[in-house]
Amino acid sequence: MEGCDSCFGRRSIWIVCFIEERLGNIGYLRAMDKLEFIEDKSTGIEIVSMEHVKISYPRHTHIDHYVFGIITEGVVSIGIGSEDFECHEGEYFTVAPDIVHSINPVTEYYSMITTCLPVDGDISGELDIIKNEIIGNPELEISIEEMAKKVNISSYHMIRKFASENGLTPHKFQMQCRVRKAQELLREGYKVIDVAHMVGFCDQSHLDRVFKKQVGISPEQYINSAILSKS
Repeated sequence: MEGCDSCFGRRSIWIVCFIEERLGNIGYLRAMDKLEFIEDKSTGIEIVSMEHVKISYPRHTHIDHYVFGIITEGVVSIGIGSEDFECHEGEYFTVAPDIVHSINPVTEYYSMITTCLPVDGDISGELDIIKNEIIGNPELEISIEEMAKKVNISSYHMIRKFASENGLTPHKFQMQCRVRKAQELLREGYKVIDVAHMVGFCDQSHLDRVFKKQVGISPEQYINSAILSKS
């Protein structure tokens, strides 16, 4: 189910404990501008805790991940597919895997906790050969013409069909995958300048611009905000 939702899925005691801890401290955290990215390596679950921020997230997808979000302060506008709706403090929203969505503040500031739950991908498209190649090797420079040739259709038709199946054009999907890979490498301890080249950007400033647009903060800030859990 997508949209504002008032029920909790029974997935993980670890998730519930984390959210309860954050909700219990909201009165203190509202005075702060704070982001935390938490990854539980044993389950693949990712949690993002955002406190008193005004970050906008452009249209994007979460590959093979189900997203559950809680608004703990303010109001945000959620765009899922072709629909837009507002979520207020105390309300929930969910996004199915691979569904394009965006998040924009309605009030000056908002706070939100999102949980990304990994699921087995079971939806296939005619252009999966291109999608999987981008996911596996986002750093590679693959022209639109090369992509179209792989599936024996015109470049124009390939772009439209890819966007229809995945919610994003091939280029935007590749930029998203590069940023996701950059996040993984930064969590592993690689330097930002090295990560920029490892994921296919021409220099660090290019990575900085794309990364901040998609994640809301710079790669350096992300390093300081990332928390890894093996529990």
